[in-house]
Amino acid sequence: MKSPNQIKKKWSALIGDELHYSIESRIFNSVSIFATAIAAINAVINFALGLDLYGYLMLPLIAILLFGYYLSRYKDKLNIAIGIFAISFNLLCGGTYFAADGSNGVNLFTFIVIIFILSTVTPKKQFWIWIPLNIIFLVILLTVEYLHPEMVKSIYVDEQHRLIDTAQTFLEVVVLICIITVYIKKNYNREKELAKNRLVALENSNQTKNKLFSIVAHDLNAPLSSIEAYLSLLNKINLSNEEKMEMEKQLLSSTRQTSEMLQNILSWAKDQMDEIKATLSSIFIYKTLNHTVSLQKSIAQEKDINLIFLADKNLKVIADPDMLQLIVRNLLNNAIKFSLPGGTVTLSISAANGKCILSVKDNGIGIPEDQQPFIFSLKSNGTYGTNKEKGVGLGLKLVKTYVELQNGKIWLESGLNKGTNFFVSLDLAPNHPF
Repeated sequence: MKSPNQIKKKWSALIGDELHYSIESRIFNSVSIFATAIAAINAVINFALGLDLYGYLMLPLIAILLFGYYLSRYKDKLNIAIGIFAISFNLLCGGTYFAADGSNGVNLFTFIVIIFILSTVTPKKQFWIWIPLNIIFLVILLTVEYLHPEMVKSIYVDEQHRLIDTAQTFLEVVVLICIITVYIKKNYNREKELAKNRLVALENSNQTKNKLFSIVAHDLNAPLSSIEAYLSLLNKINLSNEEKMEMEKQLLSSTRQTSEMLQNILSWAKDQMDEIKATLSSIFIYKTLNHTVSLQKSIAQEKDINLIFLADKNLKVIADPDMLQLIVRNLLNNAIKFSLPGGTVTLSISAANGKCILSVKDNGIGIPEDQQPFIFSLKSNGTYGTNKEKGVGLGLKLVKTYVELQNGKIWLESGLNKGTNFFVSLDLAPNHPF
């Protein structure tokens, strides 16, 4: 027995997928399929009621419906298919109108469903052609019947046959109208939800960009102003070597923070524009991270913080080297920023339960519990470190994004004034001994 998903895929293949076919095309294709089935049922019922002529009339009607479906579904000629549909059905209903009890027969129901179908599938330009023509044609037939009632002939043997034919035609029309209405409503609700999601995403994106532009404008101005002030002082005042060294140290720290901020912003911008993908491979994690850790050690030493790196040199993981370096750089930078002088930051990497667990632990100021749920999002405000280091609030969002792109997970443990420990879980390389 086929599952609902398989049935949905089969139906999508019959009427055309949403990506390549308009809703009008899909409705027309659906109607053509259902109408073909209904016409076949009508043919059987007409033959059973002894209405052989109308049974045979269903056969060219089925051929017309299938041809229209073919043009719309496989030749992408919806307008031509609609034209054939409108002309053929009007000729059929008009040609049999007076011979099939006129307004007391089933043709009136058929005209109603024709107008309804055309109103849902006809493009705007054709709408004002086919709908008025159908209404005018029906009004002409009713007027002629009113003026010349003797032209109307009955095709039924008795009232029971009339009732059966009318009832089954009425039910077919109601079912077809309900199917089309439900289909339109379903597509409308889906498009409405998609539009709502796009609006929310756009608003979030705009808020993010506004926040980043504001931060960049402020944080770029600070180091540039400091450099300008320092150069101005050099020209005007004779500074001692100690004063020069202190100012240069502060400028170096400020420009380094600005450089890291710009690297994160550029990474985030690339992620937003190019839909960045991870290039996964089997790598030695110690060798990949050793240079990144060495650079962070020099930054830690400037703040009198001890950075410890513990890892098995033979440990291999499945990761993207560039992404992994950015992750570790941001985590270590955060740990150093929020640690007090004399503190310790430990990067340890080990294998456990078939995974590689990377831990960045500090004994710094910690993260308040109410801020922890937002720490990996842009809702988290950039904060100042223990030495007034300024962050954008973008680094940890990038970290989470890049970890998940490598099929990993990230979480943290933290307590106020007790330090923080970030954990990253990655896949070990195949056939790893651990």
